[in-house]
Amino acid sequence: MVPGSPSSTVIDIPTALHSQGNVNLIGVVVDVFQGVFKSAGSPCITFTLKSDNLNNGHVWDGLKVKYFKTNESQLPPVQEGDVVLLRNLWVRRFNGKPLGVAADNANIPWAIFRSDPDPSSTNVPICGPTPFEPSYVEKRRCQALLESISGITKFRNASNSQLTNSQSFTGQASGWTQSTRMQRKVTLLKDIKEGTFVDLVGEVVKIYPQNSEKVLLYLSDYTTNNKLHDHTPVHDDPGDTFYYRSRKKWTGPTGQMSLPVTLWEPHASVARENVKDNDIVCLVNVHIKVNRVNGTLEAAMHSARYNNVHILDPEKNDNTQELHRRKTDYYKEINTGKRKAEGNAKSAKGSKDRNKKRREGVKEVSETARQLRERNRPNEHVRASYESVRGRRIEDIITSEFHDFESHEGIAYRLPFQNLCYRATVRVADFFPPNIEDFAVPPEPKDNRSRSSMPGNTEGDSITQWEWRFCLLIEDALPPPPGQPKEHIKLFVSGADAEFLLKMSAADLRKDPRTLAILRERLFILWGDLEERKKKHAEENDQGPLKLDRTSSRPFICCIQEYGVRCSHFSDADEMPDDKSGCGQQDCFGWERRFGMFQTTIDS
Repeated sequence: MVPGSPSSTVIDIPTALHSQGNVNLIGVVVDVFQGVFKSAGSPCITFTLKSDNLNNGHVWDGLKVKYFKTNESQLPPVQEGDVVLLRNLWVRRFNGKPLGVAADNANIPWAIFRSDPDPSSTNVPICGPTPFEPSYVEKRRCQALLESISGITKFRNASNSQLTNSQSFTGQASGWTQSTRMQRKVTLLKDIKEGTFVDLVGEVVKIYPQNSEKVLLYLSDYTTNNKLHDHTPVHDDPGDTFYYRSRKKWTGPTGQMSLPVTLWEPHASVARENVKDNDIVCLVNVHIKVNRVNGTLEAAMHSARYNNVHILDPEKNDNTQELHRRKTDYYKEINTGKRKAEGNAKSAKGSKDRNKKRREGVKEVSETARQLRERNRPNEHVRASYESVRGRRIEDIITSEFHDFESHEGIAYRLPFQNLCYRATVRVADFFPPNIEDFAVPPEPKDNRSRSSMPGNTEGDSITQWEWRFCLLIEDALPPPPGQPKEHIKLFVSGADAEFLLKMSAADLRKDPRTLAILRERLFILWGDLEERKKKHAEENDQGPLKLDRTSSRPFICCIQEYGVRCSHFSDADEMPDDKSGCGQQDCFGWERRFGMFQTTIDS
C-alpha cells in the first residue's frame, strides 16, 4: 500500500491534536500565515486547521500545518474557508504544542474543497502535488464540513475576544461591568507582591511576539519597585565590556519601573494583533511571581476563557490620566538631570584643556577600551530570548550555588543537577561529531516494533524523519582571571531546540548536499572558521590538543538549560539495582548533570 492511501482512517482536528506520527485528516482553513515564505531554502506555506468550535472567534486552538515544497507550484493554494484533506501528514510536538509538518521530501497528498456561489457547479476539488481522486468517504466528509460553515464569514472575530476600537474601562465591549469596576482596584507596580493576582494599567514599553503560543511585553506605570529588574542605560555602564547585559539599548524608563509580562492564549493572540509599543493597556488578573534565575519580579497571564487584555483611551480614564502625569514628571526630571550634566561637562572641559597630556592619555585608554568592546561585541546574527535576564559566566554556572544544600542533621551535600535555565555570552571552542555531515541522525526506535507496525509506515514507505543531534563545547567570552584555565561545558543541541537554532529541518546530510551547504553557512555565523581549522588540524595528523585561540568566531548570547540524565556507571539497564537505591559509586546520586541550548536562533 502506498503512503497516504485512502484506506487509512481519516481523523478530525481534535483527534489530530492529541496524535503523533503520520495521520490522514480533514479540517477547515481558519488562518493562513502571510502567504508563502522560504525556510531552509524550500518554499513553505503555514496555515491553521479546525473542525469544531469554528465560530468561537479565535484560531489558536487549531492545528498549525507547515507544508514545504521545492517547487512552489506544488504547495496547496489554501484560503480561509477552504476544507482541506491531507494524507500522511506528520504530526509532532514543537514547543509543547502539536504541529503538522509536510516535509519537502515526503509525499503528502492534499485536496482542497472550496465553496462555489454557483449552485449548479460540481465543486471539483483541487488536488496535488500529483493529481489524484479522493475516495467517496473523503468527499462526503469534506462536503459535509464545507456545508456546515456556509454561514460563517470570519473565523477570527475580535468582538468575541472582547476587543473593540473603544477599548476602555467604561466600554461595554471590554467585559467590565459597573459592578465589576466597583469591586476591582488597579494596582501600581510599586505595590505588587509575589504570589498575588492583580489588575494593572500601564504603557507597553516593548512587545515581543516570540512565537505562536505566547507574547512577552514590558509594562510600565512609571512607579518604582526595588524588586523589579534594573534597566541601566548603556552609557551609564562603561564596565560592561563583554555585553553581559542586553545588547539592545533599552528604550523604556530607566531603573526599576518595568515589569515583564508573559501572555498565553487567548491573550497572546489579542496582543499580537492589536497591541503595539507605547499603547496604554489594562491587564486583568495578572499573576505576579519571581524569576527563578535572577530573583526579580515578573508576571504571567495564564490561559483563560476570556481575553483580559484591553487597550485604553488615554483621554477617557482616570488611571490613564494619572499615568500620563507620572510619565511627564519622570521625563521632566530626566531632562533636568541632563542639563545639569551638560553644565558639569562644560566645566570639566576647561580643566582638560589645561592639561592636554592627561586628556590624550584618557583618549588613548578610551580607544583601547573601544577596540576591546568591538572585538567582544556579541554576534548580532545570533538571538536569544529572555533579554531581561542577566547573563552568567560559565564558571558561575558550573559552581552554581543553587546546588548546595544542608540536611536537617546539618550534613552538607550538593545536588548532581537542578532544572535551571541560564543566559550567557559564550564562544564555541569545539564541536562533536567532528564531521557536520553527522549532525543529523535518524531517530532511535522507542521500542522493538518494526517500522512496518508503526502508524503511517507501510510496506514501501521509505521516508525517514531525521532529527538534529550534536554537541558544542563552549567557553566564556570573558577571559579567566590570571593563572586560571578557561572553563568549558558541553552544550547538547537536538530536536526542536536545534530546529529553532538553525531554522531548518534535519535531513540525511550525506545524501543532501544542498541542505549541507546551507547548514555549513549557518554554522559559520555561529563559530567562524572553526570547522576549517579542525579539518586542517586533522590533515596535519597533529595529535596535540586543538588550539583555537585565533578563530574568527565572535561571542554570542545563548540560553542554556540544565537537566539531569541517568549516570553512566552502569553499562546496561540489567546492572541497575532493583531497590532503586541509586548508583553504588561514592558521591554519585545516580544522575549526571547535562546542559542544552534552547530559545536561541541564528538569523541568516
